[in-house]
Amino acid sequence: MIKSLRIDNFIIVEKLLLDFEKGLQVLTGETGAGKSIIVGAIDVILGGPVRPGMVYDESKPAYLETVFDIDKENKPLTNLLGKHDIDLSENEIFLAKEIASNLRGKSFLNGRRITNPVVKEFREVLLDFHSQRDQQRLFDTEYQLEVLDKFGNMMPQREKFGNKFRETEQKIKDLIKLEAKEKELSEKVNLYHYQVDEIEKMQLKNGEDSNLQTELNLLTNAEDILNQAVQMEQIIYENENSVYDIINGFISQFSRFEEDNPHLKNAVSSLHESLANLDESISQIREVQNIINVDSTRLEEVQERLDSINSVCLKYKRNVPQILEYIQFIKKELASYSSNQDKIKQMQAEIENDVSCLRNMADELTESRRKAAARFEEEIESNIKKLAIPDARIEIKFDNEYRDKEITNKLAGLNATGQDEIDIFFSANKGVKLQSLRFAASGGELSRFLLTVKKILSDKLDSRTIIFDEIDAGIGGRTADLLADFIHNIGRFHQVLCISHLPQIASYADRHFAIVKKSGAQASQVEVSVLDKNEKREEIARMLSGSTSELAIKHADEIINKVKGVN
Repeated sequence: MIKSLRIDNFIIVEKLLLDFEKGLQVLTGETGAGKSIIVGAIDVILGGPVRPGMVYDESKPAYLETVFDIDKENKPLTNLLGKHDIDLSENEIFLAKEIASNLRGKSFLNGRRITNPVVKEFREVLLDFHSQRDQQRLFDTEYQLEVLDKFGNMMPQREKFGNKFRETEQKIKDLIKLEAKEKELSEKVNLYHYQVDEIEKMQLKNGEDSNLQTELNLLTNAEDILNQAVQMEQIIYENENSVYDIINGFISQFSRFEEDNPHLKNAVSSLHESLANLDESISQIREVQNIINVDSTRLEEVQERLDSINSVCLKYKRNVPQILEYIQFIKKELASYSSNQDKIKQMQAEIENDVSCLRNMADELTESRRKAAARFEEEIESNIKKLAIPDARIEIKFDNEYRDKEITNKLAGLNATGQDEIDIFFSANKGVKLQSLRFAASGGELSRFLLTVKKILSDKLDSRTIIFDEIDAGIGGRTADLLADFIHNIGRFHQVLCISHLPQIASYADRHFAIVKKSGAQASQVEVSVLDKNEKREEIARMLSGSTSELAIKHADEIINKVKGVN
């Protein structure tokens, strides 16, 4: 409920502070007096568009602020306050809007800067602006279903279903993830088994590849090595003038003089060492000759084995020691692998039970809705006929697309509200067939339809401020009396701010504000005053006849007394 409204430097208001109370707050005044400035300010504070001309004195910003009393029974509101960490110790909050001369706006909640999306979240739970946009919501089948559920007191049943639906939906998502994980793990396990089998068949050993490479090099060059060995031994030992003989000859020659010169002695010693080294070299070469064979079969075996090892190393992008480490790792992984198949089967069974339960709950919800729809049709017809649509007919049509079809998707045909989609059909005139509301109703008929719905639901909706901006345009006579009674009934359960030209509505006011525009030396100004009983009589008289004559006052008293009799 709006407790107060402050307007500074806005349109043609320099400064204004208004206090509001519970019930029906009526704002009246001549056409063009500035009544819409009041509700326009509230609209802007709660996220409405900022337009050129809204800043009165462009040398400073406009400032708008409204204080709301908090109804702690309003769960959507208290949940929203909790969501945004707003202190609930006080039973009020204040929302403000600052508009610079360049029309850039800043929004505040309890002095804290907030974004426009957050403002609009609060608008949804604090304010019901009865407007053309609000009427368009009647075309939304989801909104129609919500209205029906509120009428039939089915919101607890619907909420219980919604909670079960979301819980089951999450279980299905969890199952899909688990099945995907199980499939991935199963594929990995199959791969690991294949890799273990492949690697173990290779019977790899550390160092085997380097040993084979060495053997391969010898086998590949065996013939050449053996030929070179024979040639070397011939040159060193067997040929005429062999290397061995030549060196021995030099040793014999220089040995005669070795005692005469140390260098010669060293030279003879080195020559002896050379012969010893040659003997050792020949001995080593002979060892190689004993080992090495020109064996094409063994060469082929070594080549094939080495190719196999190199191939597996390339495949696993690891060398032999790393492959041997890897196979130990995957063996441990296989040993620790635990299948989720049992858990999957358990979850599948739970989901089957949950879906079955959901479909039963949905059927119960549908049955409740159909019963409520029949009563709701009667209520709407009865009330809307009082608003000068005497031949109105209403029918709420249900669509359960999947009810009689084979269901493949577990939650097919269900959503968080059940299994129903409804469409309100309407006809305002005799002989005109029922059509969907979006095609059948004019703007005026829609406005009255929405007002009827709000009147019927007034005691079932969370408490909020409802604003009617000249909803009475073009209405008079008996219809005006009934419209006033409708708005008054809504005001019993909600705070209502109503801009009106109808004396019948003004007569019901719990608080009556008179709005006057006065022309000053520099600019026009809006003045707002709260009327006492006598001033209210005079204002209603003015609304009736344009004057405060004795006859007009009597007529005003007649209307006021009639309202007193109703109350």
